[in-house]
Amino acid sequence: MRLPSIGSALSSRDNSLNAVRLILAAMVIASHSPLGGYEHEAWERIGPLAVNGFFALSGFLIAGSRLRNGFGRYLDRRARRILPGFWVCLGVVAFLFAPLGALVGEGRWHPAGAVSFVVDNVLLYVFSPTVASTLQGAPAPSEWNGSLWSLPYEFLAYLVFGLVIGLPWVRRHLSRTMLVAVLVLPLLYCWFGDLTGLANKVEQIVRLFAFFAAGAMAYSLKDRLPVSHPLGLLAGVWVVAGCLVGGEEAMHQLTVIPLTYLLLYVGSTWRTRFAATEDISYGMYIYGWPVQQLLALAGVGAFVPQAAFVVLSIACTAPLALLSWRLVEKPAMRLGTRPRPTGDLHPAEATASAPESPRRPVLLGSR
Repeated sequence: MRLPSIGSALSSRDNSLNAVRLILAAMVIASHSPLGGYEHEAWERIGPLAVNGFFALSGFLIAGSRLRNGFGRYLDRRARRILPGFWVCLGVVAFLFAPLGALVGEGRWHPAGAVSFVVDNVLLYVFSPTVASTLQGAPAPSEWNGSLWSLPYEFLAYLVFGLVIGLPWVRRHLSRTMLVAVLVLPLLYCWFGDLTGLANKVEQIVRLFAFFAAGAMAYSLKDRLPVSHPLGLLAGVWVVAGCLVGGEEAMHQLTVIPLTYLLLYVGSTWRTRFAATEDISYGMYIYGWPVQQLLALAGVGAFVPQAAFVVLSIACTAPLALLSWRLVEKPAMRLGTRPRPTGDLHPAEATASAPESPRRPVLLGSR
C-alpha cells in the first residue's frame, strides 16, 4: 500500500503544525530557566534544538509562500508577520516589564531609558539589551529579552531565500538547489569552528540557513516525501542521539534533515485541537524571556525548583502571547489582505497567501 505524502497529510485542517511550533516555543522558554538563578544544565541544549526546528518549519512554509507570490507581496506579508509583534514587545518590555522590574528589584527606571530601548532596537537588531539599571539584582542582568537574537537571522532568511527562489532556474530545480545548501552549509559550520564577534554572526547564519534550506527542500518534495512511521521513529532517535551524545555542534551539523522530517511527520500525524485556533507560538517566543527575568527579580527562583520555574514561566507567558496574537499579530496580517482562492493548497502552504484564517499555521519569527 502506498504511503500518504507529507503534502497530502498536511492538506487536512487537522494538521498539528501550530501545536508543534508552540511546543518548540515552550522548549525555548525551558532552556532559558537558568535566568531564575539555577545551574546551567541540560535544559539549555533544547533551546538551540528548538530554534533549529523553527527555521526548518520556516523554510517549509516560506518556500510555498514565495512560489505563490511576487517578491513585493511576499516580503510585505513576512514583514507584517514579524515586525508589529516585535515592536509592541519592545514597548511592553520598556514601559511595563522594566518599571515592574525596578519596583521589585534593586534598579531604577526612567522614561528616557525606556524610549532609548525602543528606538535603539526598532530595526529588529538589538543594540541596547537593557533599560537603564532595571535588571540590577537579577541573576542575569545583561539583557531584558535575549530571545530576540534570532529575529534578524529569520528576516535575513526571508530576504535571501525569497530572492534565490525567485530565480527561474532555482524554481525549476528547487529540490536540487536546496539539497546543495543542506549538504554544504553544515560543512561550512564545521569548518568555521567556534568563532567570536562579527564572525560568530556569519557562523550563525550558516547554521540556521542550513535548517531553513532543509525546510524549503522538504516543501519541494512534499508530494513525494512519505509519511512513514519507521522513518519518523528513526528521525526521532537520530535527533535525540545527536543532542545527547554528539554535543551542540554535532546537533547543528548532523540533524538538519532528520529534525526537519521529524517535525513535519509529527505535524502530519498528530491529531489534536491543541493550539488549533490561536497561533501564540511567536508571542510565547518573544515574551518568555522578559517574563522569566521579572520572575527572577521577584526572587521566585530562590523558592521553587527549576522544573516549577519552567511551568510557571510558561503559564505566565501564555496570556501575553494570546493578547499579542489577538490584538497585534492577527490584525497586522489581515491589514491590506485581499481574499484569494487557494485551490488545493493545504493549510500550511496557504499560510502567507491567506493569513486571515487563524486555523492555518502562521510562521514564527523564531520562530
